Amino acid sequence: MRSVKKSLRRRTSLHRRRPAGFTLLELLLVMAILVILAGLSTVAVLNIQGSAQSKAAYAQIKILKNACTMYKLSGNPYPKSLDNLITLPPGMNSATWGGPYLESSSIPLDPWQNPYKYSANDAAQKVSISSAGKDGQHGTADDIPGNNG
Repeated sequence: MRSVKKSLRRRTSLHRRRPAGFTLLELLLVMAILVILAGLSTVAVLNIQGSAQSKAAYAQIKILKNACTMYKLSGNPYPKSLDNLITLPPGMNSATWGGPYLESSSIPLDPWQNPYKYSANDAAQKVSISSAGKDGQHGTADDIPGNNG
């Protein structure tokens, strides 16, 4: 009988040997997986944000170019600056001007808070409005073009 009790004690002690809970290795593995998932989701969110900012810049450029076209259709040459779309240019009377051509009280900045670059060529009937993009410098790969208006 004694030997039976001893063998039962051994079996139960083998089952109790491992405490309930997680090992350090298991916890580290779970944490590594969570860090990888967080990194992937951050990259995805940043890509979506960059794409949205570019689309917003294209939309604003289109609105500004349409306002320049309306300015031109009022019998004026293209505006000397984008500010002429919302404020009466010097030397022009309000009847000839026909503005303001934008609903806002100021010319919007691009999504990266930089001013748009504007130029007009009345002879070629073209307006160019562009954004410097994320880096804020014109003439780089991330520029948002808006030529031919």
